Amino acid sequence: MPDFLIKDANSSTTFRFEGDIPAGLTGYDGCTFSASVSSHVLSAATTIYDIRPDHWAAFFNDLAVHWRGWQGVKDHESLEGHLRIEAEAADSLGHIRLRMCLRGVDVPNLWMAEISLVVEAGQLDNLARQAESFFGTASPA
Repeated sequence: MPDFLIKDANSSTTFRFEGDIPAGLTGYDGCTFSASVSSHVLSAATTIYDIRPDHWAAFFNDLAVHWRGWQGVKDHESLEGHLRIEAEAADSLGHIRLRMCLRGVDVPNLWMAEISLVVEAGQLDNLARQAESFFGTASPA
């Protein structure tokens, strides 16, 4: 099963996407994949249903293009709100804070897990390549 792994630059915390994303999805075609977080204090996973998974690749590509930083928060959310990622340029040293929010599938408001990871600007190109390999070719969001 293909996966896309994001590792925190300062700890053993990881965020993982897993699943098989069908090629050539268009319009309202959807797919399902999983997302999970693992750290020394938290372990959570959920199933994500989304249309246009290539928009996730576009999100990570946008972060890589703007690796020098940006104002405010860049974010992307799955169709049904089971996954939300917010990216913020954390400091002038090239650190990016990724805030990941997972919600339960059966009853979305029953549980929520949220964690922040720090990645370095130098990791963004690789993350964009991994996202495109996992989700498909990036298109404008």
